[in-house]
Amino acid sequence: MVKKLLILFGIIIFNSASLLAQCPDRDALWSRLSNLRHSKLDPQHQLTNLLSSLDSLKNCSYKFDSTHAYLLRKIADVYIKQGDYLKAIEFRRQAAGIVSKNVGKPFVRAETLPGIYYYISVAYDSLGNFGEKMKALDSCATIAARLKYVDISVLTALYTQVEYYFDIGDYHRCIDYAEKCRLLAGEYSKKNIGYEKSVGESYGLSSLGWQVNALLNLNKYELAEGLLQNKVEEYSKSGLTNYLGLVYGQLAMVEKHKGNFKQSLFYYNKSLLSYQLNKDSFNCKQTLKDIGHNIYFTHLNDVGTALDYYKRALRYATTDKAWYMEDVFESADIFTNIAKVYIKKSLYDSAFKYFQHAFDQIKPGLHERSILNSSAEDFRENKKIYYLSNLVIEKGNAYLHKFKRDKLPGDLKNAAFIYKNADLLLDKIKAVQFDLQSKLFWRSDSRRLYENAIEACYLQGNATDALYFFEKSRAVLLNDQLNEQQWMGEGEILQQTQLRKSILNLERGLANEKSPGAKYSAFQSQIFSAKQELDRLEQSIKNKNPLYYQNFLDTGVISLAYTQRNLLNDNQVLLELFSGDSAVYVLLITTRHTFLKRIDKQDYENTVGEYISYISNSSVLNRDFAGYIKVASHLYSLIFNDKLPPGQRLIISPDGQYFPFESLVSTNAVQSPGYLISDHAVSYTYSARFLMNDFKAASGKGRNFIGVAPINYPASFSLASLPGSDQSLQRIRSYFGSSAKQVAVNASRNNFLRQFSGYKIIQLYTHAADSSVNNEPVIYFADSALYLSELIHESKPVTRLIVLSACETGRGKLYNGEGVFSFNRGFAALGIPSAITNLWAVDNESTYELTELFYKWLSKDLPIDIALQKAKLEFLKNASGEKSLPFYWAAPVLVGKSDAIHLEKTQPWKWIALLAGVGCIVFFVARKWAIFKKAA
Repeated sequence: MVKKLLILFGIIIFNSASLLAQCPDRDALWSRLSNLRHSKLDPQHQLTNLLSSLDSLKNCSYKFDSTHAYLLRKIADVYIKQGDYLKAIEFRRQAAGIVSKNVGKPFVRAETLPGIYYYISVAYDSLGNFGEKMKALDSCATIAARLKYVDISVLTALYTQVEYYFDIGDYHRCIDYAEKCRLLAGEYSKKNIGYEKSVGESYGLSSLGWQVNALLNLNKYELAEGLLQNKVEEYSKSGLTNYLGLVYGQLAMVEKHKGNFKQSLFYYNKSLLSYQLNKDSFNCKQTLKDIGHNIYFTHLNDVGTALDYYKRALRYATTDKAWYMEDVFESADIFTNIAKVYIKKSLYDSAFKYFQHAFDQIKPGLHERSILNSSAEDFRENKKIYYLSNLVIEKGNAYLHKFKRDKLPGDLKNAAFIYKNADLLLDKIKAVQFDLQSKLFWRSDSRRLYENAIEACYLQGNATDALYFFEKSRAVLLNDQLNEQQWMGEGEILQQTQLRKSILNLERGLANEKSPGAKYSAFQSQIFSAKQELDRLEQSIKNKNPLYYQNFLDTGVISLAYTQRNLLNDNQVLLELFSGDSAVYVLLITTRHTFLKRIDKQDYENTVGEYISYISNSSVLNRDFAGYIKVASHLYSLIFNDKLPPGQRLIISPDGQYFPFESLVSTNAVQSPGYLISDHAVSYTYSARFLMNDFKAASGKGRNFIGVAPINYPASFSLASLPGSDQSLQRIRSYFGSSAKQVAVNASRNNFLRQFSGYKIIQLYTHAADSSVNNEPVIYFADSALYLSELIHESKPVTRLIVLSACETGRGKLYNGEGVFSFNRGFAALGIPSAITNLWAVDNESTYELTELFYKWLSKDLPIDIALQKAKLEFLKNASGEKSLPFYWAAPVLVGKSDAIHLEKTQPWKWIALLAGVGCIVFFVARKWAIFKKAA
């Protein structure tokens, strides 16, 4: 038996030795792999040898280390030579997996990971899979940041993303990546010499160029000029003449903005000469185009010279394949500019011919509609996407101009059709962008599209399309936020919240650093990484929900028939306003009729300015009430022109800052003015589409009411106390069966943020301001302040209404094309459908009285707008003397949905039953006790 075991053991030892003998020596294998590039073997023989080595590696003790990963990478390289990109990706991913799973172990080099992912991106690029290419580049940059490692592949990955974000118009994200690339390129060039040093310098300088370009496109000329300061002298002394053309061209843009067109032209010519000396055909083309458009066409109105420059520009064609797509889009933009020349000459046939030439540069036979048929993946590959949007908008403008000359109805129809396609194109652009500030810039920049589109609808008498463009001109990003929440679970909301709070805190830390240094760079790096992570989270939400992207582009609900049938179903009318550069448009919609009119802009703005100056100042109003009545009556006539049906609930979608319609007057009677509030309940909305949102509350019933009243504030705030606010809250609470309060020191910022989302109605008695040291709206609590940017949702609220009884809570920064970023909008973005805010500061007693009257009527299950109307009318009825002036009752306005809020009522029979039950128990216990005592 022992003999048999010894024989078996010997066989095992022999086999093990044989297997080990088959394992190649690590150093020898590494050397062989390193010398593979000099091998004369053809790719197939190389692949056979490499796969054989991989097979033998299975028997090695040192597998799953950097040697193993290196072998996989070499196999991928051979597959690349053979054009088998999928196999190359497969083996590189295996290599990445080995390194990732064994980081920290001996013979595993984590620094190889960024390069592996970079070459995965190259393979995906060869396959035309743009989305996966960008994911791989993102992994390259993210891992490198985590490892604090940089090489040429990392710089290339970052630089590619810089260009990508610029091309899709996400200019703020472009700036973030450009700064990161520039910083790492500087570090890399300092640590290297020769070729590697020059590569680092090149990436740093080119990233600076993109950063300046992004700032110029965002109209941030002072910041751009600051970065360009002394660059001409610096580059000249360093021999970096290749970059002089870029700097001169950017300085030309800065001087143009300042109005120094002579100096601008000087710099453009210097730029052109520099590019010509460097034989840079692409940038010669771009510079000639810029001279023609920015100097001769726009400033000097010399269309002949502009056309000459455009034609000179078209003579340049780059032979560098790497610049092919950029050259295509540059040519397309030049043809667009030529078409604009012919529009000015009223040669419309020629204009439309050149518009088609522009489309044909991108793809023969392309037109505005076919662009929209491209997938999101294809769409992201376009270069300088603003060229494309400009082409479509200008074609629509051409038809509008042609109508004004020829008065052919078909031209207006064509204009409206093209404008709608331009709008859908902007939706596609928005869907691939991440940064909110970039989206806000595009919303502002596209304002001209909506003004021209609404004008075309007005000239057509086409209220149906007019409503579409009114709606798409406002609060689109707010609707996107609400749409996004529908696709997010509580876990994703929490992840998003944590990242946004982290970014906010890091940005404030960065702002506190007075000068660049190690700490400043650390903040920048952390902000960059956090934004990357947030982008990936948001992209994963889109990827997990296939209908998300489609929902971004779903505009079907914005129709006149839908609005009349589903929104205006309870004695309601909708009024929308659009204030353009040259006119103000008014759209009034009832269940049966629509009225579309144009108002003289200067008359409207002057009247609104006078109206606000009266109504927000009690002394001015009291001193010249007759003047106020005249202005309020004129403004009423300008807007409604006797088209407002009596007794209707009025929903107003304003454009820009709010002013109270309730105190407009329909008559000139000073003694007994006919205020609009007397005959109409009024509410305001960001858009009609906002009211069509479902606003699904968080699961769980929630409590009815919470009241917040700090009363006193830290001395550093220099704020007056609000005595009596706690007593007012106590009186309001009597209307609600399930309520809570935060008063005095308990009315802290953190207590409010922690608890408010669990209550259906929130009442805030406090101070607020529409601006602050942070240049944003702020609300004050007993211990600290809450800024608008800090209002980040952590969960879906049950809240249906928040009443912000504080001055200026309805005011904030106006973003053209999107609206006022105020606290009521901030709460709306969290999913709270209704808010009552104050447009100016009113005395405490009037605020308490009016608020208490509102809750009295709201508790009767009335719609919110009617409850507020009745409260104001009752206040007005009881007021005497100065207190009857609109200053005291018109400041609070309802923004959002006006539906009644159904609350859990206190049910007396439950208390009676409870007391009866307690009584029975007491009686039973007492009786038992009496029997026990008697027995004793």
